Amino acid sequence: MAKRNNRFRGTVISTVLGMSLLLFLLGLLAFFGVWWNSFEREAKKDVSADIYFRDIAREVDVLKMEKELLSEPGVAMAKYVSPDSAKALLMHDLGEESFDILDGSNPLSASINVKFEMAYINLDSVKKFKQKVLKGNEVLIESVYYNEKQFMEVSSTFLDLKTPLYIIAGILLFISVSLIFFTIRLAVFSKRFTIRTMQLVGAKSSFIRRPFLINALGQGLVAGMLAILLILGFGYILLKTGMLSSWVVNLVNDPEVFKENITLYGLIFAGMVVLGIFISFFATYFALNKYIWVKTDKLY
Repeated sequence: MAKRNNRFRGTVISTVLGMSLLLFLLGLLAFFGVWWNSFEREAKKDVSADIYFRDIAREVDVLKMEKELLSEPGVAMAKYVSPDSAKALLMHDLGEESFDILDGSNPLSASINVKFEMAYINLDSVKKFKQKVLKGNEVLIESVYYNEKQFMEVSSTFLDLKTPLYIIAGILLFISVSLIFFTIRLAVFSKRFTIRTMQLVGAKSSFIRRPFLINALGQGLVAGMLAILLILGFGYILLKTGMLSSWVVNLVNDPEVFKENITLYGLIFAGMVVLGIFISFFATYFALNKYIWVKTDKLY
């Protein structure tokens, strides 16, 4: 009896550890998705379009359009840049002597720098934006400029990479959940004779299931907590050894980015625990059904 209990205890421990490692893998995938999204946002934040106004445009007209642009779908930011501000910025980049040949005059016109939400950073969206802005404003607007190559490269690069990443994540998720089900089924298999003994003494199916399902909830909870500790330890080791790429380190160390993603981090950790409990409970339930209704000769 003691030997059998030790064997079952070993099965439970191996089941919890196996679930922890698989939940750890799924958690890493989720964190990679968050980091990838942040990386994409960082790469796209400098992609913008500039609306240049004619000399006849008054400042009040430009400010009015700035306000209107902020209400446009897909526009994340619209910032008015006065001729003096544009001159100061250019002098900072090129040097103060760059305007000496103009005898102090300022040839730069007023403009509005527009940045877009991530979903709208593609060539088709910016073309539609340009057409919409110019329509009816040709008298005030001289041109709408954007770097077409930059829009194409940024949008296509992340789109091309997302599809295989989603496929890989889906495959790993399927494999992980399948392995958890298989591991739990083996654990229940080791108690199949105990289940049959309980049936022979008149125990109902609900009575037989109850202790197994309660244990399954506990195992899922423990596995989820262990997986969280594994992720925290793994992340700490990577940070200390410098094995993380610089952009990931910046995302982790940047207080603003960390504060922005803290809810997502919490949801990932909570999701790992809930997923562990959910999978453990239902995998145990379905495995029990098999051995509760199986014929005696099938137990061997």
